[in-house]
Amino acid sequence: MRLRRDSLSDLLRARAPRGAPVELLLDSWSDVEDALVADGGRAMEAFTAANRDLPPVAGAIADRRALAQAVTSAHGSLYFAEPAFRALFTDTADLRPLLKRALSEGPVVSLAEGADGAAYTVWIGDEAAAARWPLTPDASAALQAGSQRLVVVVSAPSRSSELARRAARALDLTALEARLAEALLFAPNLEVAAADAGVGRETARDALRRINAKAGVRRAPELIARLIGVMCEVQAQGEDDESLAEEALGLTPGEARVAVRVARGATTPEAAQALSLSPETVKSHMKAVLQKTGAKGAKDLARLFAEGRELVTVASAAEAVFGEEEGGGRLRIVPSLDGARRIALIDYGPYDGEPVFVFHGSAAGRRLPDAYRHGLIRAGLRPIVVQRPGFGLSDPAAGDYAAAAADDMAAVVERLKLKSVRLIVRDTGAPAGLAFASAYPGLLGPSVLMNPHPPMSRTQPHSTFIASVQKHLLRNPQLVSVFAEFLRRQLTTPTIERVMFRALSEVAVDGRALEDPEVRGFLVRDIQAMCARSTWGFAGEHAVYAGGWEPPADVGAGAGWTVAVSAALPDQGDFSWLPIPGVRRARIEGAGVLLQFTHPGEIVKLLA
Repeated sequence: MRLRRDSLSDLLRARAPRGAPVELLLDSWSDVEDALVADGGRAMEAFTAANRDLPPVAGAIADRRALAQAVTSAHGSLYFAEPAFRALFTDTADLRPLLKRALSEGPVVSLAEGADGAAYTVWIGDEAAAARWPLTPDASAALQAGSQRLVVVVSAPSRSSELARRAARALDLTALEARLAEALLFAPNLEVAAADAGVGRETARDALRRINAKAGVRRAPELIARLIGVMCEVQAQGEDDESLAEEALGLTPGEARVAVRVARGATTPEAAQALSLSPETVKSHMKAVLQKTGAKGAKDLARLFAEGRELVTVASAAEAVFGEEEGGGRLRIVPSLDGARRIALIDYGPYDGEPVFVFHGSAAGRRLPDAYRHGLIRAGLRPIVVQRPGFGLSDPAAGDYAAAAADDMAAVVERLKLKSVRLIVRDTGAPAGLAFASAYPGLLGPSVLMNPHPPMSRTQPHSTFIASVQKHLLRNPQLVSVFAEFLRRQLTTPTIERVMFRALSEVAVDGRALEDPEVRGFLVRDIQAMCARSTWGFAGEHAVYAGGWEPPADVGAGAGWTVAVSAALPDQGDFSWLPIPGVRRARIEGAGVLLQFTHPGEIVKLLA
């Protein structure tokens, strides 16, 4: 039985009490399509209104090593505590006011002083509030063994040597630079950090200049934020730092505005100019900020913001997921060509292999399935997945999205000291791949375009659910960002699985692949890591198409292009829009959208 034809706002409101609004698209797409056709102009208003009622983050992934758990009484008696928690809080006396407050008022996020005298952000809640946290079995048993027990979660990635080593590897720091960077996390100044790292002051100064250059930052607070961001690997974006400062750090609105800018690296004159305040007022606010937070300076304040942001994001998410990422590869963070942005990539090695940039899709592909990765490496290749602007840990880019993505790839070639690269371009990554080929032909080796999405000027039948949704999205450019945010706020595991089955099961081979729980789990975590905290990449890439993108006319044959299509997908085969002379064509029989899982060997053969 069909829902009555109505406005999109009415349809979304009718769905809200019964579950995630995105389920309306899955269960009653024809009604949504009718509403979009009848009154597409008001769709943006409808999705914006729906977004206001959704949690800010749906699924948040956190590394267990960044957080420490304990179960206590309201008076601070410990029933369970992880070793990392005991190292931070040898005495829970300072937590008692917060424990009592959480018992009477509900979950609390605030600062607490650790045994080392440093301030840390903690979350405290009762059994009901803690139900959404994936507690360890021992913690769960201790919580359920008595009444009026509370869970305490501390955010302290800066105290994990394992995470510090990961950050150092990601930034390609030398052993000396890594020691100094870790010491800087808590040392009050460079002189103390140098002594802790076992080097002289001048040696430390030179090393710090190299560290800043590799991290793409100018000042110590920015470096600390960058280090902790890499430690957490999936970091919140920081748009709500002023709210964090007021609610968790206990600052006034004026103090919060100053604290945010100083923690991001602004000097007193720069903060004063940005906020239209006198330098004396900024200094007065900062004095109050340091007194209230216990921070020892701007650098320590940057640490508090980074760690607090991570904890608040996980605590406010509809679904918290703890774990350590698997799948091999080395996370790297490199500066853009102008040094203003960070670019994230995963380098699977080996370093003597022929480099190939393996493109991710518009929502997944940040990690490579084992069979695909091993096949590329056996073929003598070095797969590298560069996260395009706004995806994963790569910073968003202003201006021409495709050009920025191309420049980022050129920056990776330069930073990794590569001579040239091959490309495996897929789906909506086509504008970025072709922009790179046009702007940097001397860096390009033999490459593959897999199921490239054509320009909007090329009308195609839309016989699948996902193609129909994409059609309406790209024909209404103003909808791209708000619709992306609508999806992002609902990216919990059950919803992602429902969307995947609805979108992909129309192709039998993809439906069978999704029946494998390992494939589903891989895709769910990949999507959450790519898009759960920011829609910049998804929105930016789709806005390229919605804005009327056409492929550059000067791509040229280069070292040779192959256009490959999955034979099981409908509406494939017309690539006359590609201005590439001498392009080779290939069909991958029996393949659908998930060919990196179902046909990895055939993809490798295209480059062999």
